[in-house]
Amino acid sequence: MKHTVHRITTFLLCAFCLAPAALAQDLDDILQAKLRPGWRTDDGIHMAALQLDMAPGWKTYWRQPGDSGIPPRFDFSQSVGVQAFEVFYPTPEISWLGSSRNIGYQSQVIFPVQLSVDRAADITLIGRIEIGVCRELCIPVTLDLSAQLSAQAPVDLLIEAARAAVPKPGAGRITCAFSAADDGMELKIVLPSPDRAFDNAAIELDNPRLWVKTPKLELRDGRLSVTAQIMTPTGQPMAIGRDGVTTTLFAPDGATEYRGCLGA
Repeated sequence: MKHTVHRITTFLLCAFCLAPAALAQDLDDILQAKLRPGWRTDDGIHMAALQLDMAPGWKTYWRQPGDSGIPPRFDFSQSVGVQAFEVFYPTPEISWLGSSRNIGYQSQVIFPVQLSVDRAADITLIGRIEIGVCRELCIPVTLDLSAQLSAQAPVDLLIEAARAAVPKPGAGRITCAFSAADDGMELKIVLPSPDRAFDNAAIELDNPRLWVKTPKLELRDGRLSVTAQIMTPTGQPMAIGRDGVTTTLFAPDGATEYRGCLGA
């Protein structure tokens, strides 16, 4: 297996900037990345993973990074012998810096990658991954990685553990309603009977031009309400499909994910 990390020299400015000498810190001292080759199942699925190990104090982000940060982007389309792929995101950590919320991973994260392949053939997994690694500042990083994946390999327990840490699908459907608000819209999501003590939420929309502020949660009469402001490019309401709303609810013992919502 081989992996290469390409350093990006453009840094994102932030309120707390490191001294110039710290900017020259070798990226290899901050981040180590590798592909875990994984194993093949009998139904033509190969489970592999991307593993990121970060130096103390550094972090990377979940697919919805919170109020700032860089969400990861995965591209395995140049792989040989791979028909399709899906990346899974383990439940992230939520942290606060004042009133700013960050959603991501510290120390280590393993992203399972599910590949549709020929059951018997060895394949070459080729990935380009774009991430941000952050401390007081964020460094955009492009990772070019490749690995030969054998059809005969044992189950990787670390990948299995990462798969088990992915948010669980929610039972039933939630309702949602959109209304006009300052600078855009307000979205209210209602879960009739929550089965956990959820204390945080993240809302994702399938339109990348829309920005969702940190949601507010309220539990009343056995119903959990999640309310968030949506910033639109024009500051005016616009059409948003309910099927494109993804709601992730976080509790101390795990997370639950709902894809889509019904009209209130």
